[in-house]
Amino acid sequence: MPQVAPPNLPVVHVDLSGRTVLVVGSNIGLGLEAAKHFARMNPAKLFITSRTEEKCAQTAELIKNETGYDKIVSWPLELSSFASTKAFANRFEREGGQLDILVLNAAVATHNYEVTTDGHETTVQVNHLSGALLAFRLLPTLLSTAQKNKSVSRLIVVASGVHDSVTFGLDRIPNDAGLLETLSSKHYCTQETMKGLRYRESKLLNVLFARALQEHIPADASIIVTSVDPGFAISALRRTIDRGQFADLMPFARTTEEGSRQLIIAAVGPRDGGDVQRMRGAYVADNEVTDPSEWVRSGEGKVVQGKLWNETWETLVKVDASVSKASEMLVNSSL
Repeated sequence: MPQVAPPNLPVVHVDLSGRTVLVVGSNIGLGLEAAKHFARMNPAKLFITSRTEEKCAQTAELIKNETGYDKIVSWPLELSSFASTKAFANRFEREGGQLDILVLNAAVATHNYEVTTDGHETTVQVNHLSGALLAFRLLPTLLSTAQKNKSVSRLIVVASGVHDSVTFGLDRIPNDAGLLETLSSKHYCTQETMKGLRYRESKLLNVLFARALQEHIPADASIIVTSVDPGFAISALRRTIDRGQFADLMPFARTTEEGSRQLIIAAVGPRDGGDVQRMRGAYVADNEVTDPSEWVRSGEGKVVQGKLWNETWETLVKVDASVSKASEMLVNSSL
């Protein structure tokens, strides 16, 4: 965690006229603030999601009132349900049209061990698997949009710097054990794990998945995948876990709006307006492209990254047969 106040640079602003943006998880926190920033850049359409129709309507009205932008499409999406995630993807394929920027932002943080109706620990499904499902389902639209407009589509995975405090080393998860199965098992999810490690582990999954996804997208495909650390922000995400343990860090925290500026850099950066290829498979933190944790970049990290990719793909193909459409544009979708 930072020991000095993080830099507070102005938000990057570009003209998004003619482009379409989707921000997943937009009714509160980083997603809401990022959606406001995108709205001020005047995209052709801004898609936002919330868990319920009521929250969708409230959020769309809030963004319109604060920014004056009214080309908002707000649809419900519940990431703890594969059925809801599939329904959203189906609807986007029917009604969404093009897609230039996809921001996978929604996340939960909880100390309680709960399993979804799909059989996965809630944090693993919401923070990783459902986002990966959306990524696979919407990849063809991202690619077709880039090809049609001779542009570059962007896919942003919101991770966190806390990923550098955990690993999935062999000392914790044996090589012959399924990574996702282990992370969802009641045996593994002790009270200590849920309180001290679970959210951090989910953010490590985000970084590994983003890197793996970029590696499986052909180099000549006009899709750039970037993961991003918003920094320690005063966000509603902490509402279910904050028992005062963050008090000493609050003087160094970003506001939610300041944290959202990192998402914007990842989506339209780099900040200096230079070569966008620098963002390919990159990790953004503190306003710049930087390195993820040393473990992620290690030999062991790369092995686990491949394992996560394979398990994620195999899980989601079984969940949603339409995922297989993405295999047509991927290199070695499952090894």
